Amino acid sequence: MFLHKVETLIVCDKARRLLVRRLVRRSADLYNKGSMASLLQIREISTLSFNERVLQEAEDRRNPPMERLRFLGIFSSNMDEFFKVRVASIQRRQEMGKKGMMEILEGVGHKSRELDERFQAAYADILTALALEGIKIVNEKDVAHQPRAVGDWLEDYFKQNVLPLLVPIILNKRQSFPQLKDGALYFGVKMWGEKLRYAILEIPAELPRFVELPNGNMMYLDDVIRYSLNDVFYIFEYERIGAYEFKISRDAELDIDNDFSEGYVRKMERVLRQREGGRPTRFVYDASIPPGMRELLLRALHLDKDDTLIGGGRYHNMKDLMTFPSHRPDLSFEKKEPARHPVLDRERMPIMDIIENQDILVTYPYQSFDHVIRLLREAAIDPKVTEIRMTLYRSAGRSQVVNTLVNAAKNGKKVTVSIELQARFDEENNISISQRLSEVGAHVTYGVPPMKVHSKLLMIKRRNKIIVGLSTGNFHEGTGKLYVDSILLTADKRISADVEKVFTYLEQAAKTRTLAQPTFKQLLVSPFNTRKTFTKLLNREKEKGAEGYVFLKTNHLTDEGMIKRIRAAADAGVKMDLIVRTTYAMLPHENIRAISILDRYLEHQRIYIFGRGDELRMYLSSADLMERNLDWRVEVAFPIYDPSLQQIILDTMAMQVADTFKARILDEQQSNQYVGESANGHRTQEDTHRYFRDLYAIPDNGHALMRPLATEAPEATSQDIEPIAQ
Repeated sequence: MFLHKVETLIVCDKARRLLVRRLVRRSADLYNKGSMASLLQIREISTLSFNERVLQEAEDRRNPPMERLRFLGIFSSNMDEFFKVRVASIQRRQEMGKKGMMEILEGVGHKSRELDERFQAAYADILTALALEGIKIVNEKDVAHQPRAVGDWLEDYFKQNVLPLLVPIILNKRQSFPQLKDGALYFGVKMWGEKLRYAILEIPAELPRFVELPNGNMMYLDDVIRYSLNDVFYIFEYERIGAYEFKISRDAELDIDNDFSEGYVRKMERVLRQREGGRPTRFVYDASIPPGMRELLLRALHLDKDDTLIGGGRYHNMKDLMTFPSHRPDLSFEKKEPARHPVLDRERMPIMDIIENQDILVTYPYQSFDHVIRLLREAAIDPKVTEIRMTLYRSAGRSQVVNTLVNAAKNGKKVTVSIELQARFDEENNISISQRLSEVGAHVTYGVPPMKVHSKLLMIKRRNKIIVGLSTGNFHEGTGKLYVDSILLTADKRISADVEKVFTYLEQAAKTRTLAQPTFKQLLVSPFNTRKTFTKLLNREKEKGAEGYVFLKTNHLTDEGMIKRIRAAADAGVKMDLIVRTTYAMLPHENIRAISILDRYLEHQRIYIFGRGDELRMYLSSADLMERNLDWRVEVAFPIYDPSLQQIILDTMAMQVADTFKARILDEQQSNQYVGESANGHRTQEDTHRYFRDLYAIPDNGHALMRPLATEAPEATSQDIEPIAQ
């Protein structure tokens, strides 16, 4: 169980920081001795360290106030998932008798408390900044000081929009306690009078969390309900009434056995229903809740003082801050339109004709994800296209990608889609997509259960040629505006032949569980040859010693085998640049410059480069350097052969290495120290916007379009490591 004794344990901020740092240092000592328990410790603290970087963006006054508020929402969402997934996993290990788990949980608990306090401070600071701009958030008590027309409007809004959706449940001994949903917001309602009464009231998730009042002020939906609480419980006699917010996070792990006789979709639907009753991993409540009500809720949820009990502010589910209404563009990041693509936006011809003649790289959101939609739309209606195959891991709610596949099937194309039903928190959406595609005659497969299919592949058969798309991120037009990803579009027979092999493997796996291991000549496909090839390339650079070079950009670097080989190469003198967005389980090394970049976009590309010049080997991938991605998922890493496209990647990665504005140093203490905090430092995402804009302005000269960008290594990291260059 998660020992987080909020009620009895008082730890000052300095002591809490020392405890976490001591835990990390102890982990490092064990890690040097080869302890996997220490690797897990570093991983969990590192995940929290990434969430701290998100929180830093909310604290950073260089960011506009509306963006700072949005980062608070992202932080809250990340912490919800952390408790539902990572903390739940550690709890299960603890119950299985694994050693060292309690220490990890205590360290995580103290770090979480520190971050929560910083969250509250940042929230108050942002509200002050917004108030200076005339944007105020008022509560139910403030309404008395507003014009009477505001109160009348609120009462009418409540009766018309909110009251019909409220379902109050009166608690009594004769009736079992209601099943509470993971992540939902509830009021614990207490009515004082001759007879004490308690009730549970769910705050409707289908309504906007923030209500804009006639005078321009904003109000939480929670406070709209508090303001009109008497209109809900008026049939009872009471002297006073109070509503205290709380929520629970539940274990989100899906227990899926290997018996698929009942059908995969039906099994997933059944298992998803079981998740609704998963064990609580965190109970968050208004600290002003009456003790008697709190104890009543704890007993009903079978929680005790050794569980995750977090008494905080009166508002929860602060992830909704991501959707806070804004009518002031000046209080948000300057809107940036995608740059025109130097090839796709220059040629007035079908996109498939262009791809048949040259490789195309699209990097969004710097360039538009609409190019992918355009390709699919053309394929759906082109009479020369006979077949479309695709993998889908996550898709938008009203996905244009899915719409094009439906359209293609209706136009008589053979459409085959591998949909991952185990994409965490997107399971229900993916089941719905699979049913929609099946209804129009598309052939839907579900990968290779229990392995997840995480690769992002597209294949189009046109005339007797094959066009393929290989991406580092999901085919998702929503995240295509927020996540930095790249897609290679090519008709290169060397690559398309391997892509076809991947799809054949996935389709055969849907029919039988006994398969011959496929072989691939160009692609690195997990779980078959990715680890082996990366190991070979690391060893090749290791043999070069100080002449060797490795660049790795990934979301997660936690695989024990990869870490040992990376460190061995660094010990041999190989210079390395590592850009790791989230979890980082390496220890510092004089030959390794390691940073993490967080700015207005989420860095999501995976780029792996080994060597320089003629010996340079470059792969883009859907896979992180984690055991699950290398050994337990179907992932694809794909080579970039075109020299001009290689140069684009080298240029943009050089800008990332040189960032002195939003880059943080990944050190042993997980301190998140900025490489530089000046207002005029190198800000890679701004520089990259200009780079792609200028790329279009270069006169069209075939494959000689691209020119290298000179960069210098940031002095704040390592002066001994040269920047990435061809």
